[in-house]
Amino acid sequence: MRYISEQTGNNVRFVGLSTALANAKDVADWMGIHKLGLYNFKPSVRPVPIKVFFEGFSEKHYCPRMATMNRPAYKAIMTHSRNNPVLIFVSSRRQTRLTALDLIAMCAADQQEHAVDRRGFSGGVVEFRKPFLHMDPEEIAQISEFIKDENLRHTIQFGVGMHHAGLTESDRKIVEELFVKKKIQVLVTTSTLAWGVNFPARLVIVKGTEFYDAKLKRYVDFPLTDLL
Repeated sequence: MRYISEQTGNNVRFVGLSTALANAKDVADWMGIHKLGLYNFKPSVRPVPIKVFFEGFSEKHYCPRMATMNRPAYKAIMTHSRNNPVLIFVSSRRQTRLTALDLIAMCAADQQEHAVDRRGFSGGVVEFRKPFLHMDPEEIAQISEFIKDENLRHTIQFGVGMHHAGLTESDRKIVEELFVKKKIQVLVTTSTLAWGVNFPARLVIVKGTEFYDAKLKRYVDFPLTDLL
């Protein structure tokens, strides 16, 4: 566009908008925008204040480390966003399934434990509530009939959705709509959802800072811009 502008002698106005950038000045230089036209806002001017919490894990191997993170992730939901939308970012399609199933299992175990504490015995049947599901059982049963992915059809019954490139477009749209309308509370997704999609959430969990690079055949760190 700058080349066309130069050849025709007509000025072209550029307006560039972006999410978090680590090199805003470089991008501005590339677009031909001078200092007066660059507006780079710091995190302190966020319209909604944000608190960031870090937790370290000593497990060296990737898969066991991911599994170790599920319990702290569940506790974070119960502490910071018990009734509000939660986004959990993981590095692979497989991890969306494993994380979602683990959260459901922990929720069930938590309820079983509280029931035993109240009654003082472990016998009998405990009715399993679905705290992450915010719609009638009949409604979710009807919606489930349209879901093609078997794992998603199961987790969605408990208010935990999954989102990754391996799902059909119709499945992804169903999950997106349910999450935006706050009918399901937790959405476990890969990093592709972080770019250009506006899903308001009270709590965002970035579960791990590594992903498997098929070309290098090893785990590498996420780029800083992806994490931001």
